[in-house]
Amino acid sequence: MSNLVLDFFKNLAKQRVDYAQAGAKAKVMSGQARVKSKAASKFNKAVDAPGKALKKGAKGAKNRAKGGAKKAKGGKAPKAAAPKGGKKKQAQAKGDGVGWFSKKKQAAEPEYEDDGFEPQEATVAIDISQINAGTFQPVVGWVVVLNGELRGRDFRLVDGKNTMGTAADCDVVLTDPYLSSHHTVIRHENGEFTLVDLDSTNGTYVNERRCSREDLIDNDKIRLGRTELKFKSLE
Repeated sequence: MSNLVLDFFKNLAKQRVDYAQAGAKAKVMSGQARVKSKAASKFNKAVDAPGKALKKGAKGAKNRAKGGAKKAKGGKAPKAAAPKGGKKKQAQAKGDGVGWFSKKKQAAEPEYEDDGFEPQEATVAIDISQINAGTFQPVVGWVVVLNGELRGRDFRLVDGKNTMGTAADCDVVLTDPYLSSHHTVIRHENGEFTLVDLDSTNGTYVNERRCSREDLIDNDKIRLGRTELKFKSLE
């Protein structure tokens, strides 16, 4: 009998010890959680503080800019104090009826936020002489198409190189299918005109004579493919 009583008290004491240890452990964990929570809160505040300060500063600057714009334009008229007595008295003060004879309120026009920006017009002076000086090239001669769909069309020749062919980057663009993309070139140097064939497929002719290089004089007749042209010089 005595052993049973002793075991009972031993188990009771052990249960109390385990309970006390569990409570102490729970308190420690609760304290650690509170410490972690406070540390996290402080960390979040420290991280968010610069962002909040920037947002607050930006909002204040925006409000100040709006206020400055309103002052510059004379400001908005202060709103009249609403009459006391609720919506019914307000409607009577505005002259609106009540019930079946009441007037429908018109939809208020949307108010647009005034950002204080006003477009400014300015007159800019342009020196046309400088533009012309950079792009203008004096004409030293020209060629006139004598046949085909471009008959009567004249092309100006300038100092230096004047490429002739069907390519879009030529100085004299012709639409003859018997021409090469870069068929021939007319050069003007030191007051003289020289025609040079650019290894074209169907050749270049001056006064019905095929040539690879030929000096040109006024009224010479040029044939490229099936296109005939007359050369004119201003010199």
